[in-house]
Amino acid sequence: MSRRQGWRGRLDARRARRAAQGGRGAWRRTALLWGALVALAAAGLVFLFFYSAAFVVKDVQVVGAKGKLAESIVYEADIPHGRPLARVSETRLAERVLEGQKRVRSVSLHRRWPSTIVYEVELREPALVLRGGGRTWLADAGGVVYAAVGKASHKLPAVTVAERPADLSQETVRGLVELWRMRPDPAELEGEISTPRLGSDGDVTIKIDQLTVRWGPPVEAEKKWKVVRALVGQDSIDPQGAIPQTIDVTTPHMPVVTGIPPAEG
Repeated sequence: MSRRQGWRGRLDARRARRAAQGGRGAWRRTALLWGALVALAAAGLVFLFFYSAAFVVKDVQVVGAKGKLAESIVYEADIPHGRPLARVSETRLAERVLEGQKRVRSVSLHRRWPSTIVYEVELREPALVLRGGGRTWLADAGGVVYAAVGKASHKLPAVTVAERPADLSQETVRGLVELWRMRPDPAELEGEISTPRLGSDGDVTIKIDQLTVRWGPPVEAEKKWKVVRALVGQDSIDPQGAIPQTIDVTTPHMPVVTGIPPAEG
């Protein structure tokens, strides 16, 4: 190879390196430009949805409730018109509604762009009527006492309580619901079950015609009803009998029966 050819080879290699560097530089400039455009677009979208007046609350709807209850839910939610939809917090909404309106079991939020908020609510279903202190309250299966009513459906089981129903613990009310839910058929008990009564001491008393059942605290419903069924099945215990009798299942594994007539003989 001549000296001239060697010089031309080095020159070509240098030109190739410069061309490659120029290509990489152009790629970097293009990438930076696109990155800036993406960042600018993202910033524009954030402003558009979170801070501008383009997508703000203008209409509020409630699904699952009507009338005054729906109005109360909107009031408790406290979401002002004009707030950007994207900045409405579902968590805070739920906290405010559930704290202010016990009839609501759950609430979720849906956005209908460009300007509508929809509250979808699930209301509590009554499972028990509590009467006490001159008032009637409804409670759900979870033991939540949630609404005072003037008159309750006769299809719902009722319990008379010595204290204000709203003051009862959720655990106690849940136990009363379970007590009634697991009751045997009247034919098995040979008599009609009266309205249970919860005393100020926290103990329940039930009447099965002439038979008194001292239930104790509203716990262990399945076990206590099993004991009551077994005792009522004995010949010496008769809810329809002339002699008042009492079954005490406060401690279900050690029931106490009083009023059994003496054996003849």
